[in-house]
Amino acid sequence: MKNIKILRPYPTAALSFAVSEFQRLYKAVCGREIVATDRLDETSNFVVIGSDEVNCATAEYYINGKINFSFRYGTDDYHIKSIEDNGRTLLFLCGGRERSTIYAVYRYFEKFAGCRYFWDGDILPKSRDLPLQTIDLAESPRFETRGIRYFAHRSLHRFQAEHWDFEDWKREIHWLLKKRLNMFMLRIGLDDLFQKAFPDIVDYPPDEGRLPEAGEDHDDRTLFWSLQYRGELRKKVLDYAFSLDLIHPEDCGAMTHWYSRTPLQYLEKVKPALLSQSTSVYSEQTGLVWDIRYDKYMQDYFKLTDAHVKYYGKGQVFHTIGLAERLYSDSRDYNLRLKQFVYHKIQRFLKAKYPNAPLLLASWDFYFTYKPDEVKALIEQLDPSQVVILDYTSDSAGENNFKNWGIVGNFPWIFGLFLGYEPNNEIRGDYRLIYERLKTAKDDPMCKGMVLWPEMSHSDILMLEFFASNAWSPLEKSMREFIAQFCENRYGKDAHLICSIWDLLFPIIQMHAWSADKTLKNETDLFFNPFESNRFDPEAETCFNKLLQTAKENSGAAVVILELLSKTVFRDEFIRRDCYDIARTICGRYVTAALQLAQKQFALWQKGKAEGEEVKKTFGVVLKLLDALADLLGQHSDFSLYETLKKLKEAAPVNPCFERTLKNNASAPYCRSYIYENVRYLYIPETKLLFDWISYNIDADNRGEKAKKAEFLAKKAQIKENFNNTPLADLRPTKNSTFAETVLRIKNAIDGLGG
Repeated sequence: MKNIKILRPYPTAALSFAVSEFQRLYKAVCGREIVATDRLDETSNFVVIGSDEVNCATAEYYINGKINFSFRYGTDDYHIKSIEDNGRTLLFLCGGRERSTIYAVYRYFEKFAGCRYFWDGDILPKSRDLPLQTIDLAESPRFETRGIRYFAHRSLHRFQAEHWDFEDWKREIHWLLKKRLNMFMLRIGLDDLFQKAFPDIVDYPPDEGRLPEAGEDHDDRTLFWSLQYRGELRKKVLDYAFSLDLIHPEDCGAMTHWYSRTPLQYLEKVKPALLSQSTSVYSEQTGLVWDIRYDKYMQDYFKLTDAHVKYYGKGQVFHTIGLAERLYSDSRDYNLRLKQFVYHKIQRFLKAKYPNAPLLLASWDFYFTYKPDEVKALIEQLDPSQVVILDYTSDSAGENNFKNWGIVGNFPWIFGLFLGYEPNNEIRGDYRLIYERLKTAKDDPMCKGMVLWPEMSHSDILMLEFFASNAWSPLEKSMREFIAQFCENRYGKDAHLICSIWDLLFPIIQMHAWSADKTLKNETDLFFNPFESNRFDPEAETCFNKLLQTAKENSGAAVVILELLSKTVFRDEFIRRDCYDIARTICGRYVTAALQLAQKQFALWQKGKAEGEEVKKTFGVVLKLLDALADLLGQHSDFSLYETLKKLKEAAPVNPCFERTLKNNASAPYCRSYIYENVRYLYIPETKLLFDWISYNIDADNRGEKAKKAEFLAKKAQIKENFNNTPLADLRPTKNSTFAETVLRIKNAIDGLGG
């Protein structure tokens, strides 16, 4: 058997990475080193990396007609092809550009060695040898742009990109390439752009203490790492991504938002004119948009963009949210004209300085503040040679969606999945709607891309894999076929068992979506904010009725899943992590259903149509489920604020006052999620308090809903204050039971609902 060597291409960072990754994977799979060299010899088989543009040997074989390739130069196409020459085999891994050559390396090991790549690790099977002969695989993506947005909320390390250090980002960037994605976006705050764009106006804040602009809850943007370190980290991350030929859009236009507030120093020294809003959201001075009707303030916004391009970015592509999530007049016509004007002005500024860079125009504002005809009116004024509609709300229900905006077949656009708000980090998704909408995108030549744009990261392994697969080649499999393939890829010899669990789970997954019929919609699960989510209406067809009906219809499935989970052996971290995600998803659904049932029963009791003991029994089930959920989350480090804070401190020095900020961010009404400390020390005490208030009314036979409510709400505020004042080290998880014991407790509590 001939020895195998790698023939190196021209040594750019990306192509050198492709060589080193082939060497790493070859050693992991075959257990042997493979040498990289700069010239062919007659005694070895060769893996030749790089097209004729970047590898002299490839050019020689191409010019002499010994090999042809099926890819478009400058694109993400690649070709993996072997030829026989003088008694040896040459395997060419060639891409239309540098990143697609990296794709070819990863795809070779995926296709011919059985390697599988996930955000939380790889599966690299062992093999004596790898095939080189009779290989001819040419592939190209359906969508030109395939990317993920990382957002600015804080809570748990797994889900929040702002918490990641450079090693975390390197793993993530490698995963993006393994999944053949080409764009990512860091919308995690402005970092030190004001200090770089306006050094004589805005100073770096102290490394310790509360940020002067800090608001409350998730608006508290007090830093955990120093702003200088954040800037250094952003530069390292983006430099590394660019070196591997990835794309990062530059924010431009009216960038003021809750996560990118205007520093007080800028406001005090510049005294910018500010646009007055007719809506209250982000209405503090630090959150108001500068009056970009004047060139001075648009120029200042673009100074921030220019600073990012100069110090961090490349100016290849730009992104704007316009005047998102706000209204500026009660007159819809005035509001529309103002927003149109802003887009006109952004286009003019971009054309003047970055004439060849496309502008991604985000759809978030379309979905929330426009009507379909208004979106059509806006799009009629946009330049399709410069603007691409970035619709990351393509999976939204209702009439206000891309199919009614006049873009299909008419204007360049990108299909996107929002998936969920910040609290929605369990497994979810309206796949029936997604399949229907994705079919339109696949068939529309004007659809240029597919993106995943949620408010959290790494929340849902099924959606991540579904997105990555369909971004390259959409709708090759039915959802059942996709789940079967996913399980085979991820779970190996346990695939059959875990696949049966996923099949049973699928109807439960689809019970919650970020944008569903209004009666099903839960932007945040009820149990995260039990007092705020009260729905004491015995007559209305509410979320409770349909959700409880769905829960009952699938209760058999949930019970079977929990029994199977209790017997599952955790052979690896993939199975362990996914079983915890499945169990918490089921538990969360039933906590919500039980809480709705209790609210409904209490409303009926107030009308004399239900027994008080029935209400108390259901509340007892809610508390049992919450107690089991707390134990479940406490068994896995993914769900602990204490563990997150430890990771932050391991990466760099942490602002001593940030611990309180972290708790404020994670316990804000909008941002509450599956967090151990929250469930144990906030959700359970608050739910008990709600139960006490309802029990007080029942025991006193007081049919007035508001009796003693103020007194109980005062106690609720004290619960939050106690939580904030207690060090996370004193709240850290304690393992009170095993996974198997906990899921059986969840099953028994569900049985207590009566089906």
